Amino acid sequence: MLNKLLLQNISKSQLFGFAVANLIGLAIVLLALQLFFDINPLFSQKDTIFKRDFFVITKPVKTINAIKKTSGFSGNEIEDLQNARFIKNVGAFTSSQFVIYGGVTAQGTSFGTDLFFESVPDDFIDVKTEKWSFLPDKNYIPIILPKTYLDLYNFGFAESRSMPKISQNLAGKVSMEITILGNGKQEDFTGQVVGFSNRINTILVPEKFMQWANNRFANGSKANPARLILEVDNIADEQIATFFKERGYEVEGENAAIGKMSFFLKIIIGIAVAVGLFICILSFVILILSIYLILQKNMQKLQNLRLIGYSKSSIARFYILLACGINFVVYMLALAAVLFVRPHYVKSISRVFVDFETNGFLSVVSIGFGIFAVLSVLNIFIIRKKCP
Repeated sequence: MLNKLLLQNISKSQLFGFAVANLIGLAIVLLALQLFFDINPLFSQKDTIFKRDFFVITKPVKTINAIKKTSGFSGNEIEDLQNARFIKNVGAFTSSQFVIYGGVTAQGTSFGTDLFFESVPDDFIDVKTEKWSFLPDKNYIPIILPKTYLDLYNFGFAESRSMPKISQNLAGKVSMEITILGNGKQEDFTGQVVGFSNRINTILVPEKFMQWANNRFANGSKANPARLILEVDNIADEQIATFFKERGYEVEGENAAIGKMSFFLKIIIGIAVAVGLFICILSFVILILSIYLILQKNMQKLQNLRLIGYSKSSIARFYILLACGINFVVYMLALAAVLFVRPHYVKSISRVFVDFETNGFLSVVSIGFGIFAVLSVLNIFIIRKKCP
């Protein structure tokens, strides 16, 4: 009889408005979190081949740098990078400081051009070959070219000139005649392409050869490295997007775009979650105001109920069960909304990423239950405090 009496004084329209507002807010929060849990691995997962992520960074070229030749990374700047939380290892590019001329002779026709060499520590090279070594007593230089160089020739130059295309295996069988000049010396070497790199966009030679050649043909003078290669824990780390920009460094390759996309994804998800939580808070305020109004409107009746023997807890229990019941129904409907919407965006993403796998639904269930529990505890506290 008590429940029937109290139920007659409930404004169903107000409670319905609270339920709808709370459902919208909670559904936005859970959908945004579920989308983040599903998409984030696409940006943060490690490369399936090498299990390592790399950035190549440079400083922007300015007129004053070109005139004074003072560009490059100082020792303090390299130390600053090594101390960054997300950077595991730092490697410097070493440039050739001598004149290089390379040529190829095929079918009685010679082709030649000026070249440049660079080297990086062997740990950063993505081509594994037994030929990657140098001995001073042998005039043999192994060379790694960027894969883009071969693609430019095959699909650009060769296509327009009706020339034969070259495979990686064929390119590795061609010997190059390399002449090095500097410091009053001139020597001839035989060069061979031993692989093509997808990571580093330069003509690479072993670091041991570069140190030997710079000492022999350029007096071993050292300059600040113009480029650095960095191994990072996670290319989607949110600090990467701002770290390099604050220091004025430029990042080469597509990894920079991945980091920025992940950063903006987190911003968008964060905004969506904030909006959803704001709506949830507003709906919670609506519920509290509704209960306040109901209690205030029926204060005389509630006091009479207390006088005839009903306890405060028995009166408050009705409103507590009502509020918690609505919160639980909203929580279940929000999960249903996630399950309904999720297959639609998963289908679209799977068309682009073949190996796309969903995950994180249990986390969303737990977070949603946590929000439900917090709102319910607040409701219980306020109702018990307000009841006469």
